[in-house]
Amino acid sequence: MLTISLAEFTGDESDVIRFREPAAADLFPDGAELKKLRISFAEFPEPMLYQVMLLGRCYVPEPSDAESDESPMTAIANLARANRAVYFHIAGTFVDAFPNDDISKRIGHAKNGSTE
Repeated sequence: MLTISLAEFTGDESDVIRFREPAAADLFPDGAELKKLRISFAEFPEPMLYQVMLLGRCYVPEPSDAESDESPMTAIANLARANRAVYFHIAGTFVDAFPNDDISKRIGHAKNGSTE
């Protein structure tokens, strides 16, 4: 579990956002979700849409989230649009904690011993 403090932006030490480690399936975009994001956030480059999707999939909801009709992906994309500094802080911390830049290397580490 990754807990990211937002205190430097809000001044409140209790303001945090939590993410779980991505599962293998989280790394591959869902076509329907990606299409919705492309339409709603047309100004975002494709890699950013993938990152928003990954963050949204790995977001750990707070009890107060039940009151919102907004999906985690949409909320993160809206945050990126409204406050670039906060988005980059969240995305950068997430990528540092869960790097996914070398998928083939990670697949090699995850192989089952019986297949070798």
